[in-house]
Amino acid sequence: MEFVWIPPGSFLMGSPVSDPERGKDEDPAHEVVISRGFFLGKYEITQSQWVAIMGTAPWTGKKHVERHPDHPASYISWTSVQEFLRRVNDAAGEQLYRLPTEAEWEYACRAGTSGRRFFGEYENRLGDYAWFIENGPRAGLGYAQPVGEKLPNPWGLHDIYGNVWEWVQDRYSPYNPMARQVDPAGPPSGTARVMRGGGFVNHARNVRSAKRFSHDPSLRFSAIGARLVRTRK
Repeated sequence: MEFVWIPPGSFLMGSPVSDPERGKDEDPAHEVVISRGFFLGKYEITQSQWVAIMGTAPWTGKKHVERHPDHPASYISWTSVQEFLRRVNDAAGEQLYRLPTEAEWEYACRAGTSGRRFFGEYENRLGDYAWFIENGPRAGLGYAQPVGEKLPNPWGLHDIYGNVWEWVQDRYSPYNPMARQVDPAGPPSGTARVMRGGGFVNHARNVRSAKRFSHDPSLRFSAIGARLVRTRK
């Protein structure tokens, strides 16, 4: 896996009330401090990487997926990603790898920007950066595409929008309207887990920096995958 360094910093997490596309669980927008830098996967976990670690291909025989080493691993649940992490950390001999927190994911996705999308407000540019419904299913591509084919965000992350939703570590909850948070990691209890970024099946309104979705951690789907954090070199 290739990783990109994400420096520490602060940002405004969520969507302002002035954004007509915001979901009810995206406000209040609130300041978040990421106090420690980290390495985030340049790409989503690929099928070849998943097979190498797990020895399984859960997407085999499933709908809306193309079997290819460079396509993102899909039909992977949050729970199965935890087993993937256990194995890669065992192989490394230390706890190096994990899922990003929801705050880390949005901070890295925004890459120092504050708008609806990191490239600006021109929605017609979304296809340059993301696989979503318009250049996916509506263009005859009914499955996720090889990672890295679209332009990266300003910090060098590919497919942070679209292709597949990405599981993060946090349990789901509405935002706490605190004035400022440092390294939030989600609530200590709850069932649903969060995923971010949108997928190839989604409309543009669901492919944004602040968009949140949650589901039971056992969910498997053609447009759900993950990308990892490496805590240090």
